[in-house]
Amino acid sequence: MYDFCIIGGGVIGCAIARELTRYKTTVALVEAARDVCTGTSGANSGIVHSGYDPKPGTLMAKYNALGSRLFRAYAATLDVPYKQTGSLTVAIDPTELSTLELLAERGRANGIDGLAVIDGNEAHKLEPNLSDRVVAALYAPTAGVVNPFELTFALRENAEANGAEFIFDFCVVSARRENDGMTLRSSDGRTVSAKTVINCAGNNGGEVARMLGDLFRLSHRAGEYRLFDKVHFVGRPIFGAPTSLGKGVLVCPTTDGNFFIGPTAVDSSRSSVRVRSEAYGELAAAADKIVKGLPYDKQITAFAGVRAVSDTGDFIIGKGRNPNVYNVIGICSPGLSCVPAIAISVARSFGLEKRTDFNPSRHRIKRLCEQSADDKKALIAADPKYGKIVCRCELVTEAEIAEAIRRGARTIDGVKKRLRAGMGRCQGGFCMSSVMKILADGLGKNVTEIEKDRRGSYVLAKEGQ
Repeated sequence: MYDFCIIGGGVIGCAIARELTRYKTTVALVEAARDVCTGTSGANSGIVHSGYDPKPGTLMAKYNALGSRLFRAYAATLDVPYKQTGSLTVAIDPTELSTLELLAERGRANGIDGLAVIDGNEAHKLEPNLSDRVVAALYAPTAGVVNPFELTFALRENAEANGAEFIFDFCVVSARRENDGMTLRSSDGRTVSAKTVINCAGNNGGEVARMLGDLFRLSHRAGEYRLFDKVHFVGRPIFGAPTSLGKGVLVCPTTDGNFFIGPTAVDSSRSSVRVRSEAYGELAAAADKIVKGLPYDKQITAFAGVRAVSDTGDFIIGKGRNPNVYNVIGICSPGLSCVPAIAISVARSFGLEKRTDFNPSRHRIKRLCEQSADDKKALIAADPKYGKIVCRCELVTEAEIAEAIRRGARTIDGVKKRLRAGMGRCQGGFCMSSVMKILADGLGKNVTEIEKDRRGSYVLAKEGQ
């Protein structure tokens, strides 16, 4: 029996798993998919919000304010790409000035430093591609962007290095209390027992909570995005004035040099990740209000993600009715910004004894494209696979893919999210077959057994099928 079993391998579950390994305890994490970062965390905007938006006094406000302060050191320790860019929330009409002032006042109540409402001229100096209609903006200097996929994988790697066990293809279908703990059963009959179960099941959080004896109402909201090639268009997240559905459509850079517009906010089922045909026009209409000259010919893909939203209007974090259960669900925006703070708070709540040998650091996969000329030569001399470019758009080598497999990649998307192989202009058109072959060789499988992401998502059919 483990001391703790976490249900769900998103960024929150992985962060809590890692934080618990600071203490003298045993930790397992069960995930229904083949890998971590396949649900909400796998389609995240990657924005570290400063913390002016949440209502003061809420868990959102508390953890956003603390989390954004922690993020720079958190990302550096885990060797994850992060940029503190600041953000702008713009008013395109004088009537929206009061909204900016309200947000600034709310942010100051939340303890956010440096907030300032600036006029249109100052805003355009910061972002020349702002719409000519912009008359003012709320500048939040502590906001930033992070690679959300790499953060999740880094948390998993560091948790495993410190003793946590990750169990995949474990879809929880029932839970029962026994032997002063909880026993979880998966759809294939396997069981895992733990003294405390932590529900971080994301979009399935409500259903899992019911299995564990709690009743929470979660709705699901899809967010659709349009992703553009590596052209410098904006230098920081740019929001329009928020609405009752959230922060609305924004224009935002990524840590890798792309930028996107999105998300929409559409009521959805838990598993719907289809981009509606009408979303393209909706996103364009919303983005064109806050920026000008969007290079629509540089769009390379569109994608969607689903997030769970609690009917309480806040995160659900705390002990369940069952003393062996702890829920961390309904973690919608600004959830990513809150990750360090939520993980620390949850782990500390159990009153555990700290270890003296915890290692907080993790080093990312060494990328050939990021090295100096001399270092590239040295890498290739040490491992000739560094000399074979597999993904030409993102300059990913065979050696890097082999290392990703060693670190847990089991699917095409597992390689893609770790290394960006297939995220470039051609979207895998040239490299996917090579990635599949390397995966098959590294995993000892036939190439027809390689899946895109979840169980059964095969790309190739066996001969005769």
